[in-house]
Amino acid sequence: MNTRKCKASQTKKKISGAALELFKEKSFSQVTVDEIIHKTGTSKGAFYTHFKSKHDVFLEKFKEIDDYYVDELIDIIANETKYTDKLTEFLRLQMTYIERDLGWDVVRTIYEIELNVERESFFLLPDRPLYAILMGIFTKGQDAGEFRSDYSPEKMMTICLQVMRGILYDWSIHKGSFSLIEDHKDLFQVMINGLEK
Repeated sequence: MNTRKCKASQTKKKISGAALELFKEKSFSQVTVDEIIHKTGTSKGAFYTHFKSKHDVFLEKFKEIDDYYVDELIDIIANETKYTDKLTEFLRLQMTYIERDLGWDVVRTIYEIELNVERESFFLLPDRPLYAILMGIFTKGQDAGEFRSDYSPEKMMTICLQVMRGILYDWSIHKGSFSLIEDHKDLFQVMINGLEK
């Protein structure tokens, strides 16, 4: 990467980081682009070079989250022998990351943005790494005889995603008043029990 591209990448990360901090402090709707550029000491031109709007900051955050799944979690869950254990561990690590690194207000804002019918939902993009990870677990787990055979891996992944979104939405509307790390266990265990052979 040349110096110019490196500097542009650093500026983008700086703007994204500052915006997310402000969203946590004040909530998404109360933060303006002017506040973001003031906090970073950059210009409106710099902001709009990297992002079409403050909503686009969240698209970058989604990409970061998916990168975290690929770069960190795949290696960790590889240590598990059973595919049901891989799924359990992946969900535990995911909920821990979301609670500790994102926070309920960022998650709430993500859902707020994703419900905007004028935008294509990032949740529905078929090539997200999250979906590839889950499909791999369900496909290989079904081949190994761990998951039920009357559901396709796609259907099991859809069920898992719906449960995942449900607890995250519930956590958001309760303003993070319960622990995702603790409370996800029972919900996901019921789901896994229902998907096991």
